[in-house]
Parts: sequence; structure tokens; C-alpha cells
Amino acid sequence: MKMKRVATMLLAACLMVPGLGGATEAAASKGKILVVASSQNKMELANHTLMDVGFYLNEFAVPTEYLADKGYQIVLATPSGKLPDMDKSSNNKNFFGGDDAARAKAVKFVESLKPITLKEALKNKDQYAAVFVPGGHAPMTDLMQDPELGAILRDAHEKQKPTAFICHGPVAALAALPQAAEYRKALVAGDLKDAQAASQDWIYKGYAMTCLSDAEEWPGEVAKGTQMPFHVEQALQIAGGRMQEETMYGSHVVQDRELITGQNPASDIALAQALDKALEK
Repeated sequence: MKMKRVATMLLAACLMVPGLGGATEAAASKGKILVVASSQNKMELANHTLMDVGFYLNEFAVPTEYLADKGYQIVLATPSGKLPDMDKSSNNKNFFGGDDAARAKAVKFVESLKPITLKEALKNKDQYAAVFVPGGHAPMTDLMQDPELGAILRDAHEKQKPTAFICHGPVAALAALPQAAEYRKALVAGDLKDAQAASQDWIYKGYAMTCLSDAEEWPGEVAKGTQMPFHVEQALQIAGGRMQEETMYGSHVVQDRELITGQNPASDIALAQALDKALEK
């Protein structure tokens, strides 16, 4: 009986030490941030060839690690509920200031996350203080037409929760369209009339925003000898986004009401800081 009492006291002591108990970690957390990533690893290009796609490592890890260090709990969700694929070209120390240790730490951080499905995230939408979608081309496939993500974004918009996207990630904001799937289909077909018809009632219409600019996308297209199925900058603009692009490959973040967007990979830390500031308000 005495041994049982000692064991109980030791367990209680552990729960009061930071990092040793779930209860303390939950109490110490400043809130949960929902991070949404694609479940796709292929995208069809304009010439019908397939390109490997995934999340961009620094765009995912730099903001999430920064916010985790600030005391926020990171919750990753994907349509499938499985860990998303990384764009292999982004697994490069050059995106981390040449620091290979920082790159390796970022990979380890992402791989440590245990994803849930977007369906589950939607059920628990009231738990999240903010939503964040990293870039890479993958969101151009499933996320921009995902109904669960659309519902999550509309709820965040209604409650004015900080909602952040970076690089190609802002295309996922189009999931909030009532006819998101039809909109993507029209974009791929190059049918401007149908695209405009399907772009009605977007919650972010009239918002200032940024994303990877056409000028930054074109060099990759030239190298591949074909175009993307559509351009993110144009897709957002047709739906009503007020696009604000700046110098190629330079850090640039735009904030309009609850929406925070970063232009490119170089915008990773500035976007994290802007999201952290918005959450503190």
C-alpha cells in the first residue's frame, strides 16, 4: 500500500515537470495550430506528363517549428490522414541558409508529427486557434478542391481566426469556393468564362494577398519544357484576390484581416512571425 502511494506521488511530480507529462504540456500550450498538407505526390502538367510534387520543406518546417517554440501545439491534417510527401528538391540546406543541421532538424520535426484526416480536423475545428497551409505544388491538386478544408476555412473566416498560406499554398484558399472542384476544372481547361462563373461567393474576394508570382514560376516551366496546369497567381486573381507581388525570390508577406500570405520560400520566417503576432492579439 505504501509503495502504491509513493508511485502515485512520483507520477504526480512528473506531471508537474515541463516536458514529462501530457497534462502539463497541454496546460502550457498557447493553443493548437492546424497545419494542412496535401495527400498527393503527382500533378499532371499542361502537356499531360506527370510531375512529382509534395510540400516544400522549409515552407512547412520553418513556420511550424517557430510556432512550436513559441508554445503552440502543431496539429497536422491531410485528406488521407497519412504523412504527406516532401518535394525532394526542397530537402536542401540552401533553403536553410546553408545550415545542413537545420535542414536535418526540419526533416526530423516534420516526420515526428502524427497526422489526422481533414474530416477529423473539421469535427474538431473549434479547437484550433489558426490554420496554416505550406507550399509546394501539391496543394494545386487536392487541397484547392477539398470540401473539408473548404468548410474549415469558411469557419475560420467567420470567426476571424488567423489563416496563413505560403508560396503555392494560397491556392488552397480556393477550397472555400462553393464550386471549388468546378473552378479547378475550368482553370485546367483554360475556360475563363466557366472559371469566372465558378468563382462566385469566394470569402476572400477583395482581400490583398500574395503567392508565388508568375515570374517566379516561369523558370521552372522553361526548364521542364511545359507549363503548369494553371498559374496560382492568376487563379487567385480571377477569383477576386488583389495580388501583391514583389521582387523575385525575396521575402514578402501580405496581411489583410485574418488572411496572411507569403510569396515564396524566402518568406518562411517572416510569415511565421506575422502569424505569431496575429495570434497574440
